[in-house]
Amino acid sequence: MDIPDDPRLLEYLERGRTTSLRETVDYITRRRGKRNRPDSGWESLTPTERSVVELAASGLTNPEIAARLFISRGTVKTHLAHVHAKLGIANRTELARLAPD
Repeated sequence: MDIPDDPRLLEYLERGRTTSLRETVDYITRRRGKRNRPDSGWESLTPTERSVVELAASGLTNPEIAARLFISRGTVKTHLAHVHAKLGIANRTELARLAPD
């Protein structure tokens, strides 16, 4: 890979090579801040996950949800996978049955 001769970039690359996994996790955690949501259940869903649930429960397809929320189909699929895991459900049918009105 051809790296531009920029001293700042070279410094950042070297810092990344020498940073331990523990330091990296600590850095990311500090930047993210404390989560104020539980790990599972309806209260654990992010605002975007809630929007995806609402649209999926109303019968929209992943491409339709993606267009509505201005995200990719893959992102919709990922949000649904997270929702399924957080709610302990297996599929869209269960989601539609359990979704709040």
